[in-house]
Amino acid sequence: MRHFILILCAFIALSAFTAPAFAAPTKEQLKEQFKSREAQLRDLKKRGQIGETVDGYVDAVDASAAADDTIPKLLSEENKDRRDLYQIIADEINKDNPKAPVKATMETIAVRNALRNMEHAGPDEFLRVAKGHWIPVKDFPRYQKITKYKTQGKVGETSTGLIEIVQPSDRTDKTLAAIVEEENAHRTAEYKSLAEKEHVDVSAITKRMATRNIENARIGDMIKEDNGSWRKK
Repeated sequence: MRHFILILCAFIALSAFTAPAFAAPTKEQLKEQFKSREAQLRDLKKRGQIGETVDGYVDAVDASAAADDTIPKLLSEENKDRRDLYQIIADEINKDNPKAPVKATMETIAVRNALRNMEHAGPDEFLRVAKGHWIPVKDFPRYQKITKYKTQGKVGETSTGLIEIVQPSDRTDKTLAAIVEEENAHRTAEYKSLAEKEHVDVSAITKRMATRNIENARIGDMIKEDNGSWRKK
């Protein structure tokens, strides 16, 4: 019996040693796999169930989409293939430019692809700009401007779920005031719509969105406390 076990172990070890390794997919194989999912992904995007993300992947927009058994599997396969492609492209760039001071990475390629995907997306398709934060693609230019103002310390998040101008001296800036007003009008309409959809008071939505926005704020962004004072995150 001991002799048989030794032979069996040796056979298993030999099989593991001689078994061919799973080869990484080629660009052509990935291209075909992307093509096979393209129509289904496009349909789900148009229906508002999934969307692109600013880091180059796709995700479910809400819990109802994530609960559909077919959608998570589809997204997992798509994102895996995207990661493989991003790594292939990064490796090719580094091979062609061995002396480049900055190496290409999967992440930098992913962000570059995210921008390309946004250019080809429909204006009403969804884009995830931060954790749990989805906006229509058409609103991304305004989001970028507000992000810039936040970086400059001119605008900050508040516990009301809206943004405000930080310094009184900046309130005379008509361009700044206009974009803050526009953003808050969109947020107010969104909060009201969500409250109606979820059959809850709008104050509950406002509180939830304010928490999300503050949590998603970057280090250095301005946050307004309940007592009216401003602090850097």
